[in-house]
Amino acid sequence: MSTTTVTLRNAISNARQAIDVQPGQTVRQAVDNSGFIAAGSDFSVRDKNGQVVDDRPVEDYANTVLSVGLPGDNVVGGVTAGVRRVR
Repeated sequence: MSTTTVTLRNAISNARQAIDVQPGQTVRQAVDNSGFIAAGSDFSVRDKNGQVVDDRPVEDYANTVLSVGLPGDNVVGGVTAGVRRVR
């Protein structure tokens, strides 16, 4: 089996880390196994469209950037969705 490379982005700090993962894992398993976040942390993983992809096969996201953040934080592509400027 060949590995898949996925880049994880911390939705809070914007830190990034490319990880090599074995196919057959879910995205959540790959993040858990990577050490990118503290063990036991509650998180969700989102794709570039803001869709939660925790239970999807990690190989579906080869060579992409996935955002790791708090569940329900609505972080999409480095911008918090739903924030509006009031004038």
